[in-house]
Amino acid sequence: MVSSSDWLHHQAQVNGDHTALVTPEGRWTFRELDADVARLAGILSRFGVKRHERVAYRLPGNADHVRLVHAITRLGAVLVPLNTRLSPRELGPILENADPALILADTDDRFAWPERAHARVLSMTSLRQFSTGDPIADRLLNFDDLHALVYTSGTTGIPKGVELTLGAQWWSAVGFALNAGLLPQDVWLHMMPLFHVGGLTILFRSVIHGSAIVLEPRFDAARARRLMDEEAVTLMSVVPTMVHRLLELPDPAPPTLRLALLGGAPAAPVLIQAAHRRGYPVVPTYGMTETCSQIVTLNRDEVALRTSTSGHPNLPTRIRIVHDGRDAEPGCPGEIWVQGPTVARGYWRNPEATQAAFRDGWLRTGDVGSMDRDGYLTVTDRLKDLIIRGGENISPTEVEAEILRVPGIQDCAVFGVESAEWGQEVGSALVAEDGFNPENLPGLLSKRLASYKIPSIYYRVGEIPRNASGKILRTELQRQARTLTKWVELS
Repeated sequence: MVSSSDWLHHQAQVNGDHTALVTPEGRWTFRELDADVARLAGILSRFGVKRHERVAYRLPGNADHVRLVHAITRLGAVLVPLNTRLSPRELGPILENADPALILADTDDRFAWPERAHARVLSMTSLRQFSTGDPIADRLLNFDDLHALVYTSGTTGIPKGVELTLGAQWWSAVGFALNAGLLPQDVWLHMMPLFHVGGLTILFRSVIHGSAIVLEPRFDAARARRLMDEEAVTLMSVVPTMVHRLLELPDPAPPTLRLALLGGAPAAPVLIQAAHRRGYPVVPTYGMTETCSQIVTLNRDEVALRTSTSGHPNLPTRIRIVHDGRDAEPGCPGEIWVQGPTVARGYWRNPEATQAAFRDGWLRTGDVGSMDRDGYLTVTDRLKDLIIRGGENISPTEVEAEILRVPGIQDCAVFGVESAEWGQEVGSALVAEDGFNPENLPGLLSKRLASYKIPSIYYRVGEIPRNASGKILRTELQRQARTLTKWVELS
């Protein structure tokens, strides 16, 4: 069993005066943040929170959220971040499965918790009213211990609690550092949801690497650009929508910005190229909740040549492409399998799902991709998202990438529509400029796509539904398509 000192406490000792956290509420050094966390850990201990117990929390992205995450970790308890966008009905199965000892809510939270939330619910305000007793300054962190239950988005059914260990967090931070390098002045502009694995891992990379976080509760392009200058931001995580919004601003990226990790959903190569022309060093990545955020990252210097790939696996992760039960040849598509210390150990209290996804130390991701002879991974789709039209497999993201190249298209999503003749027909939801005529699309797409891949049904929408990580909710679009008026249907 590998162990280490509490990461935040270590930074407080060796890097105490360095800025750790900046929010609209204020600024904290590592020493100040460590002291706050020690006091909060003492309060939680008074409420009976013990090692290995689950503590659920539903909080906005603020300083309290950061303190709580580190306090729970210091006690050796298990984080259960709750999606703030979910209704009580949607949270019910999650809380029943996690069975937390305590639930923490926001100060002004008047949320109607589901009946299955048997745990005591406290607000952060009520916690502050208690004296701490003895602050808890440091605990030995065992890498094999369960650290967090992060629930999947539920796009494939009932959310599953992904079991992430402390070791997974450590190796996720190490893998990133080995790929991207570290600078003493690194500052991470953090605009991702903290209940999502991508947002959670940034909090721990900060205390492992000793870098600062500028935390914003929500993304606003103009404010983000201003903060890049004010705080000399060097790193950020983005989804395609954020990149679009930043490119609409008149100013290019600041010279301090050295990396913008693109995740959540595939982006058209033209978007990445446009970002680089404006000084935004956007690099594609690939990861998932079950791998403790990204495990593949394209090198910044290779973007111009390999925009459509996600890059090499971060050390020490290994990847296989499996087709029909055997390793696929280079360039041939198959299911992506992952092995390494960042991979989850299973799904909480769900042996059936664990057995289906984990095989002999490998995680079956359910994603389709290919790897070339040089080891670069190209991610195509989710297996469940593939459209099968008349026996032909169609990748929605391939079609989306080509549609997004058409002038007048601002956003799009491709999905399968039930068809008596073909089994499935290719449908597309479009966010387009006024005056755009979708009847011209097939002719434009025919130069780059086979005829069977070109959508025949188009819906005009105001927004493409996505989850918190930016992934398109294709099942939601399929549900909406039953009631949406077709913009145009082509034979």
